[in-house]
Amino acid sequence: MPPAGPAIIAEIEAAIGGGSTAKCVETAKRVTDLFLVSAGHFNDEQVELVDGVLERLVKTIELRSIADVSARMALAEMSAQLAPIAQAPATVIRRLSRNDEISIAAPVLQESARLGEEDLIDLAKTKGEPHLLAISGRWWLKEIVTDALLSRRFASVSRRIVANPGARVSARGFAIIVAQAEYNPELAVEAGIRADLPADLRQQLLKRATDAVRTRLLSRAPPHLFEEIRSAIATAAASADREMSKVRDFTA
Repeated sequence: MPPAGPAIIAEIEAAIGGGSTAKCVETAKRVTDLFLVSAGHFNDEQVELVDGVLERLVKTIELRSIADVSARMALAEMSAQLAPIAQAPATVIRRLSRNDEISIAAPVLQESARLGEEDLIDLAKTKGEPHLLAISGRWWLKEIVTDALLSRRFASVSRRIVANPGARVSARGFAIIVAQAEYNPELAVEAGIRADLPADLRQQLLKRATDAVRTRLLSRAPPHLFEEIRSAIATAAASADREMSKVRDFTA
């Protein structure tokens, strides 16, 4: 049976129409709890019904949350509850993900399967650094999404992506990371030990890296990359020596 019977629908209408913030929050919690109890057993029509009900309540709570801390806390709790649910109401999830309050948006940004590639790309283009950081920690990210995230050039986002084993990165994305790594030793080390970093970009990174970064890279290199990184460091060092020799040549 659909989770919202006539009594609850009447309560929802009353809460939205003229109820207090507390009443709206209480009603939203009741609907959310009813959904969570039977999540996974609803058909599409029932999920759509819950989606419509919750969206109306969330809209009302959002309007009041600007001045009401309890309303913001309630939305953050709802986000955390719905984020891991595969069948979660899609419209509500998207609305929560776009909330400017990161405590509300973060749970669904980090985990909800209801956010598709198009949603994530749009968020990467339009939201701020905290939202991009949350997306960067998702357990699986395709290259098209990481490209959008990296194009914003937040060093913190780049570092979280390279430290995330589930984030796929394109050659174009790695080029952005390597350029940033020249001025960010932590990012240089994290990027340097990525197995999927293209060889030419690894060489470029090591050529520009300081001796301290090269030493840290060797100490953290996984066994299957150790020889490649050591060889790249030797090549980079030899190249640097040749450049220095040219500088010292005053014959001309």
